[in-house]
Amino acid sequence: MMFTPSIEFPTTIVHHTVKAVLFDMDGTLIDSSPAVAAAWKLLRDTGYDFLDLDHILKSAHGYRTIDALRKWCKIDDEELLKREVVRFENAILSNAQAKAGSGGGIIALPGVSQLLDDIEASTVSEHGQGWSVCTSSTHFYASKALPAAGLRIPNVFVTAESVTHGKPAPDPYLLGAKLNNVSPFDCIVVEDAPTGIRSGKASGALVLATCTSHTRDSLERESPDFLVPNLSYVKASRNLDGSVSLAIAQPADRKETASTPDDTPLHTPALSRVPSATDMFKKIHSAVATPREPGTEIDDYGARGVKAMGGF
Repeated sequence: MMFTPSIEFPTTIVHHTVKAVLFDMDGTLIDSSPAVAAAWKLLRDTGYDFLDLDHILKSAHGYRTIDALRKWCKIDDEELLKREVVRFENAILSNAQAKAGSGGGIIALPGVSQLLDDIEASTVSEHGQGWSVCTSSTHFYASKALPAAGLRIPNVFVTAESVTHGKPAPDPYLLGAKLNNVSPFDCIVVEDAPTGIRSGKASGALVLATCTSHTRDSLERESPDFLVPNLSYVKASRNLDGSVSLAIAQPADRKETASTPDDTPLHTPALSRVPSATDMFKKIHSAVATPREPGTEIDDYGARGVKAMGGF
């Protein structure tokens, strides 16, 4: 697969083949940030005047809505929490619809539509779509947001209700791999947020980060295996056996993603000790860390198997 990107900085083209591509949704496939910001403002103006919107908009991305509202709105009553989740996500959709004509609606990010078409490749449809969505959004919201952006809903569609523990726990991506009948080691996770990168790495999958909602520096701190500005820097082709070959044009100045030594404390709550991309290519299964059990993560001191809390 030949790929010459049209870009303004030096790149290195990395080729890799996987059995399934597991995408995050908001910030990775679609952009709903103006509508999300308006929904948080609605909460602040209707009972949660203590909310620091600047901090939340920088920090909450990647969390399930129920976890984000529990954490930042400090809601303890579970019934109230469920009602506020519905109100929040309805506000996103209504704001997006109202602003659709002025550029503030829900839109597909650059390169997404073509990439999904190339992965799905109708000529090998007997092997399935080859891509799935593993999102922190509820099924109600996600099932409306994708079509609003002109994207189809995949056959394997993991949403907030699908798992007990959301990102940064590995559960969404472990389930995504399971529903595709493949090992997480044979998947690549595509994420735009530090929380999601931690989840993907903890599952044992390779992780491709897109700089569509966070700075490159903030994503590099999570040690993704690959990194691109957006998905127009990724090309895909479908193989006869159903696997997906990817050509990833990442910045040429990226350093090799080194594996984390076992005796090194972690700087993130749930960073996996999965080998680097180069190690994976050399010995794909012989020296790969075991994926995290559902609902577990690594704490700040490197202790293994800490049970993820219901609200992060």
